[in-house]
Amino acid sequence: MTNFWTWASIVGLSMTPNLILGPSAAVGVGIAAHYNPWVLLPVVAVAGYFEGLVLAWLAGESTHIGFINRWVARMRTPRAVTFANKWGVWGGLTLGCALVGQEPILVALRWLGVEMRRIWLPLVVSNAVFAILYYAIVWFGLDQVAKL
Repeated sequence: MTNFWTWASIVGLSMTPNLILGPSAAVGVGIAAHYNPWVLLPVVAVAGYFEGLVLAWLAGESTHIGFINRWVARMRTPRAVTFANKWGVWGGLTLGCALVGQEPILVALRWLGVEMRRIWLPLVVSNAVFAILYYAIVWFGLDQVAKL
């Protein structure tokens, strides 16, 4: 039963926003539980991917609410649209995720009019890359703490 709760906490933390260190904490739980990274990393990446899909869908649906639609229309300036077109979905879900996490980037992309079909593949790649980076960072950090 302990194994179930450990995996449930890993999945739950993986679906927590990056800005509050959710996936990093999930990787830390997996490392502390001595789980194989070949199992742990796909679980973290898939959970983060599904959270991103739900969030992107909700961001798109939120524009059907009157005051949000009006606010988004004011924020969709030519400069913002040009910036989004320049960096695109791939730039947003790589560089943007490194800076602020995937949640604000997904909301911004959807509010700038990017369709869901253009988001799913870069979201897969982004979650896989960042799961590996989180593992390396947490593993390196734990290794450094052990040397103290």
